[in-house]
Amino acid sequence: MRQFPMSLSAGVKVISGLVVVLLCAIPLLVWGFFPGIAIGGPGGPAGAGVQLATRLGTLLAPLIAVACFALSPRAVEIEGGELKVLRRAWPAAAYRLSEIERVGILPPGWLSGALRTFGNGGLFGYYGWFYKKGAFRLFATRSDRLVETVIGGRRVVFSPDDPSRLVEAILAAAPRARRAQGAEAGAASATRTS
Repeated sequence: MRQFPMSLSAGVKVISGLVVVLLCAIPLLVWGFFPGIAIGGPGGPAGAGVQLATRLGTLLAPLIAVACFALSPRAVEIEGGELKVLRRAWPAAAYRLSEIERVGILPPGWLSGALRTFGNGGLFGYYGWFYKKGAFRLFATRSDRLVETVIGGRRVVFSPDDPSRLVEAILAAAPRARRAQGAEAGAASATRTS
């Protein structure tokens, strides 16, 4: 078993800290500082059921922070014929090494301009489905040090602390994998979308 840690960048730490404080403050403000707040339009306060539903809905805010923490990547692991993305408190995402076709290091700034189609863009990392020169799955804790793999025709991008070490380990463990050359890295040459 070989693990390749994925440390949070300073920017992600700051964003995560500020957002967590804000998300935890929402129910405190609604429940504590404004206990008599009336929810409704210009016609007057909404009914008791709507008031209660709104107050209970504020409890979802801290749960968003918990879910983002649980899903965030913490390391890439190569073990038992699989490349796994270990998460902080959620089951790992696993890919078969035998399906890895290509691996390479992406150039600095490559993630800039990527469109998030379904995922998280900064709270404990960047992960989910993104689009840039084609669709790809992203598991990152920073926007630099990116490694792209093509696995079974799908692009998957990671941000290990030591990209070259991960690339070499994948090339050694994946029988079909080849190193992406120059313009190949980051190109939309995968045959299927993530």
